[in-house]
Amino acid sequence: MNFNEIKELLFGEAEKAGLTEYDVYFRMASDVGAEALNRELSSCSFGTKGGVSFRCTVNGRLGTAASQCLEKEAVKALVSRAVANAAIIDADEEPIFFAGSGEGAYRAVTAKTAVLPDAAELRHAVLTLQEQLYSESELMTDGTSTAAGAATTEVCLANSKGLCLTHKAGMCYTYAEAIVNDGKEPSFGTAMAPTLSTDVGLSQKATAEALARLGAGAVKTGSYDVIFSARQVRSLLSAFAGIFSGKNALLGLSLLAGKEGEKVAADCLTLVDDPFYTENTMQMPFDGEGVATKEKNLIENGVLKTLLYDLTYAKKAGKEPTGNAARGIADPVSISPYCLRIAPGEYTEEALLQKLGNGIYINELKGLHAGADAVTGDFSIESAGFLVENGKCTRPVHSFTVAGNFFELLKAVDGVASNVEMSLPAASCTAAPDLLVRGLSVAGE
Repeated sequence: MNFNEIKELLFGEAEKAGLTEYDVYFRMASDVGAEALNRELSSCSFGTKGGVSFRCTVNGRLGTAASQCLEKEAVKALVSRAVANAAIIDADEEPIFFAGSGEGAYRAVTAKTAVLPDAAELRHAVLTLQEQLYSESELMTDGTSTAAGAATTEVCLANSKGLCLTHKAGMCYTYAEAIVNDGKEPSFGTAMAPTLSTDVGLSQKATAEALARLGAGAVKTGSYDVIFSARQVRSLLSAFAGIFSGKNALLGLSLLAGKEGEKVAADCLTLVDDPFYTENTMQMPFDGEGVATKEKNLIENGVLKTLLYDLTYAKKAGKEPTGNAARGIADPVSISPYCLRIAPGEYTEEALLQKLGNGIYINELKGLHAGADAVTGDFSIESAGFLVENGKCTRPVHSFTVAGNFFELLKAVDGVASNVEMSLPAASCTAAPDLLVRGLSVAGE
């Protein structure tokens, strides 16, 4: 069944049940992917998953039911299941069904929906990249891998208030990981492109990073000024994204609670949540409750301008909803950013190293989510990178731990580079430049 058929069936059943407030949420995703390892194709996959959920209000209580089976009888049964669930689910959150953001509020996306490649295209991409990697260096060794894939997603939402929205999005990617070994210790380097690509630049970038890591030594324990690479800044943003949730703030799970309008970061830092970031092909014009999405500064020149809200927690906090309700088929509504990105700064990568002077350039954080406490902001993470002397990366270093607090880190930023890099395109992703942070604790030898 397609969405229109599902909608008509469920709306009819809801009317028969005497329901007046309800919605239908539909999501269907298809993905393809291939991987190659040691010059051979190691896997190739194709899949489709998704389903439909139905929510309704019964005597002021919210009932939900979901199904991955789209056969008529399974879909039809969602209404009676949701009504039954409303009687047994104890929740103090007021159900809100949204009538819509108004004419012209839903912005058109700029990204074109990706066309899923076939098996031959995927195979060609990953094997071509493999050959390019092995031709880059005679030190290339087992473990060298490549991957390519794509996905498309259709999201539809309709409710008893007259709201009916639909959107399709897609993404594709190519990934290369080079493993080199000089006989002493292997090292790795990675590169990614948000396209299906066989550009030799990917293999060159991954190989250059792997070769530069060879011969890594220790660093002495102490307090260091540090540059986090764009990739690692993205990882930090991902690990601590929850602190910007209005729900977490109201529940006492974010130290940013009550700080809207206050200084929380350095003057040079602006953090944006952007559903329409041009580099992200998974742009989204409406959220899981039907609220129009918009670009907004969470932190502007160091000042916290807003947290992220869905309808329920915006009402509880006395704020306007920001259009950040995230929704899965069987999951309750949550709050999530779209593309959480740090605005580019004034420094080139070379100029930022010069501003650092002496310190450490960190381009690897291991086990970040395990070593980070998203409530307190504390982190202690095994790291690797390069010693920086007189504004130049001089030698690779590894096996040291960098520790600090994310809230204090935001205040200690002393330089923002212009080289914004994005993670893989996704409904929720991150983008960031290199950041210079003063005075972090490093535990080495």
